[in-house]
Amino acid sequence: MSDESVSTVEKVIAPPAAPEILVEEAGKSAQNLWWDDRDESLWWTDVEGNCVYRLKLDTRIQSVVYEGPTVGAFLPREDNTWLLFREKDVALLDFDSHAPVVPLIENVRVDGDRFNEAIADAAGRALVGTIRTGRPNGAGLYRLEDSGTLAKVLGGTGFSGGMGWNEKGDVLYWTCGTTKTIWRFRYDAKRGSLTNRQVFHECQPDEGMPAGLALDAEGTLWSARHDAGGILKIAGDRRLMGQVTFPAKHVTSVVFGGLDHRTVFVSALVEDGLSKIFMLQSPVAGPPMRRVKVDQPKA
Repeated sequence: MSDESVSTVEKVIAPPAAPEILVEEAGKSAQNLWWDDRDESLWWTDVEGNCVYRLKLDTRIQSVVYEGPTVGAFLPREDNTWLLFREKDVALLDFDSHAPVVPLIENVRVDGDRFNEAIADAAGRALVGTIRTGRPNGAGLYRLEDSGTLAKVLGGTGFSGGMGWNEKGDVLYWTCGTTKTIWRFRYDAKRGSLTNRQVFHECQPDEGMPAGLALDAEGTLWSARHDAGGILKIAGDRRLMGQVTFPAKHVTSVVFGGLDHRTVFVSALVEDGLSKIFMLQSPVAGPPMRRVKVDQPKA
């Protein structure tokens, strides 16, 4: 008997394990998860609490590594220092030396109220988005140049969300929270340019707003859902592969990590002013995350 009438969302192929709580108190608004293979630690920013947190996975010790102006996004460089995309500048955090945070690019001029989500490409270049409350076209996506400036590469959004690469790094998936759409682009890593924009997935009303995202080694996209309490899994050919639900309404970010990159870490707002970090095991691993090259940006 054919089962073609069954929704593909209900056909959960190799479902992941149920999520469990990793961090009970992850700040007021935990977002922008990043897994560091070097010392097996998980990083995230609390955009309402004005902090950046680090969790050492083996000891489960959680620490505040930064307090100050809001960090909307961050990325590590190859020398293991960290770029902090703050309210009015891009700064450098040297966690290993415990040195004071140093502004690298002051008085940044971008469209948006703050930065949100960042990713490094195959050439070590940084892309970072912005958001603008109440302005559907008031934000965008920016490329960090060698000169220490931010060049706008994409507009037409009020909420630039999660991003991810295909295996070769020549396709970028980018989330627009304003239109509730995930877009797919061809990407030229030599130039840092986007072409051939296509709709990859348009969210249905019950799917909430897409937020952070990650891709596994098979090219399946894991899309965190704000207002829908879950993660939607979408295959590279746009088929819905399944979903993971969480005891939280607003899921903000997702990243692969752990020793074999099969652990999925997820941040979520469980109630006003309280976030948690969850984790679950995936049958498919995720690729290592890319770092920004040390010669970007120049002070």
